[in-house]
Amino acid sequence: MNPIEELRAARPAHLGDAPVDERTRQSELAYAMAQGAPARRRRNLRPVWGLSLAGAAAAVTAVAVFTAGTGGGTAPRAPARVAQPASPAIKLSAQEVLLVAAANAERAPATSGTYWHTETLGRNLFRAPGGYVMVTEQRDEMWVSKNGQWSRSQYLGAKPATDEDRARWAAAGSPAEIELTVPGKGVGQLVPIAAKKPHTGHHAGKEVFWLGRNVTLADLAALPDDEVGLKGWLLKYYEGKSTESDAPMAEDAWLFQVTAGLITDMPVSAKVRGAAFRMLAALPSVTSVGQVTDSEGRPGTAIAIEHDSKVNNADATGGVLQDRLIIDESTGQALAREGVVVKPGGLQTGLEPGTVSHTVTILEAGWTDTRD
Repeated sequence: MNPIEELRAARPAHLGDAPVDERTRQSELAYAMAQGAPARRRRNLRPVWGLSLAGAAAAVTAVAVFTAGTGGGTAPRAPARVAQPASPAIKLSAQEVLLVAAANAERAPATSGTYWHTETLGRNLFRAPGGYVMVTEQRDEMWVSKNGQWSRSQYLGAKPATDEDRARWAAAGSPAEIELTVPGKGVGQLVPIAAKKPHTGHHAGKEVFWLGRNVTLADLAALPDDEVGLKGWLLKYYEGKSTESDAPMAEDAWLFQVTAGLITDMPVSAKVRGAAFRMLAALPSVTSVGQVTDSEGRPGTAIAIEHDSKVNNADATGGVLQDRLIIDESTGQALAREGVVVKPGGLQTGLEPGTVSHTVTILEAGWTDTRD
């Protein structure tokens, strides 16, 4: 299939063959022509939906985080034999990025195994009562089968975010535990500085994923594999609020939150994953951030949506958070979820705009026959 046919095939059915403006046409063509040789495939990758952005920040046992720009370097490149002028960067729209990701996701070969295995690294940034900022980190693994869910988690500890924060922490007596304040509820749990031993668990129930409601592997296998049907299925469970709390949430933001979880966390078919990308492409509130690197230094493209960062209805701080999904559009694989502060408030009170307040990086996702 040539590039033009590839992009035409990637368009959602409801968009039909309507004329495309010249800027879109040129950027789509430039992107398709730039693909040339296929990219090296990474391992299957993903972040735990149970540790979603708002929920992970509220729980803190789930995550940790950097300020913007601290997440690693760029991939090494072989030196060119002859220096060439740099090509101008082309920033694709969110729709263009998602349609290409959908087409590539649908090409992924079907795989199977006894367990669906995922491994993630979570980081969370929060401001302590003493005014210094701390970073916590946690690694999580999960194995899911028709017989339940097994998990292994390890809290890797907390540390000051910068040298200045370290000095303030030391001036406060280098406390071994930091109080986390939850807006509207006062002081929440105490966040320890020291790492903890790994913790394992087993849930014998069949409902092991969250997709607007608790769902089973059988539910995921029966999901509609077209964007219109998938959206309708999901919206049956939309109640005007966040999946993580009773805080209000607009429909687009809710669909983004739930669908990003499906893309990053769940063993769905290639067609369902493609339908999820196409559905996001049709949401008017979704924007393109452009080329970024995740906290592991891997390059990808981020699409995002903004929403209120309230933790609950008692939280009157009125912050705004940008929810980002970082993907490798050449494979349709997700790399990470990030929350970026737009307007400080909620759990992000005291953080600067532009700060990456929390992230869940996908280290591995795929089927396996072993659980170890």
